Amino acid sequence: MKTLLSLVISLGFVFSAWAQTPPNMIGTWTSMVSYTILGSGSHHQPNNAKDNEIYFDKKLVTMVIDRQEGINFAGTISSKDYKEVILGAISLDFQGGVLVDSDGTATFKIIDANTTQNCYVQMAKPKVASCQEFKKQ
Repeated sequence: MKTLLSLVISLGFVFSAWAQTPPNMIGTWTSMVSYTILGSGSHHQPNNAKDNEIYFDKKLVTMVIDRQEGINFAGTISSKDYKEVILGAISLDFQGGVLVDSDGTATFKIIDANTTQNCYVQMAKPKVASCQEFKKQ
């Protein structure tokens, strides 16, 4: 009897996990992003950037997610200097996920329904690193 009860409880947890709905990522998200940058090129470039120079930049960034199917989503990310397509996936535990754009990748942690913390890395020229908090508007 104990074994049967344990099996029923275990199956209940499995089925409830399958029944959970991924977070809704659709909407407009904004952040003031601070970047650390090495080199020149692309939209992460002040006018006087040099290839071997490290510098810092800050931009208001808007992410618009307009499509989602299950844990997968897509949209655009933009600032006054650029606009790119982004693709994303939410982790199976619904606690975070990954993003990719044309030249870099990001991981993100879901804080609540309206807040994510993202860390972005770009290995192409220029190299870029940033971590920020996005808020859904």
